[in-house]
Amino acid sequence: MAKIVQIAQELGVSAATVSRALSRPEMVARATRERVLQKARELGVDIPCTYNDMAEGRNMIGVIIADLTNNFSAGILKTISILAEQDGLQVMLGVTNESPTTERKIISEFNQYNLRGLIAMPVGGNIIPLIECRNVVAVDRLFTGRETKSVLLNNSKAVELAYDHLRAKGHKHIAYLSGRDSLFTFHERLQKARFYSEMECIELDALEYNDLYTKAFELTNILLSRPEDQRPSAILASNNAITSGVAYSLTLRNVAMPSQMALVSIGDPDWCRFFPTPITTIKLPEEEMGMAAYELLKRSDEPNLQRVIEPLLLPRSSS
Repeated sequence: MAKIVQIAQELGVSAATVSRALSRPEMVARATRERVLQKARELGVDIPCTYNDMAEGRNMIGVIIADLTNNFSAGILKTISILAEQDGLQVMLGVTNESPTTERKIISEFNQYNLRGLIAMPVGGNIIPLIECRNVVAVDRLFTGRETKSVLLNNSKAVELAYDHLRAKGHKHIAYLSGRDSLFTFHERLQKARFYSEMECIELDALEYNDLYTKAFELTNILLSRPEDQRPSAILASNNAITSGVAYSLTLRNVAMPSQMALVSIGDPDWCRFFPTPITTIKLPEEEMGMAAYELLKRSDEPNLQRVIEPLLLPRSSS
């Protein structure tokens, strides 16, 4: 303890910072870690044998996801974390909440570590984040202007499954509610939806969960206020947040599903199974996507591999 206090005094940092730098180096800025390590060596302090691996990041991987409240993102993270733990690796986590600014800050912080690899859900945008890690896997979306390994959902198939299901039920006017087209997944799904003449495609100016939820709720109220001959008979929601807003609006207005309005969700949050009228979903296999992303991360010598994961229709009472 005396040596820790001495190091702290000589470097002008707290004893707690010195202690963390020696025992939990991933929690301390790289420059500070290096100063503490150098001073510890000068004073003959025993350094834990794992220090160099931790300080250099060799037993750490970075994971950047979009939203912890989203079942899909959380499911991918859980799978990667389990696999990493089995291999003796630690996960450094960043959450963007679909903000390019936050994404750049997270990547800048991650760049301080010599990570074994990075798995990320890119936000997208005009400014390409500078990623120093060479072993990168994009999951669910692609980085703009940068080629990496990737694990993507077959977004076109997801829309096709929902469309075919609703058309088989006799629906001729289907409202497709999407988030902002700038996001890779929304863009791909919207492109496919626009292919169908029976689809009325509506793009919400939102990306973050609460904004999508609120705007989907408001838009559904507007759709329900239309004259009956102009009203869609079914709604296809392009992600979980939009589904939540639509379902809440239908419930408040006592709209019976599917007789007065059918609903299909791209994304299968747990609550869809237990909703008073269980909601038909397109299952996005997050566990399979997480496993595939981790598998590609381990293949660090093959830079541009790609896996495409197929979605699954889960019919329920709402359609």
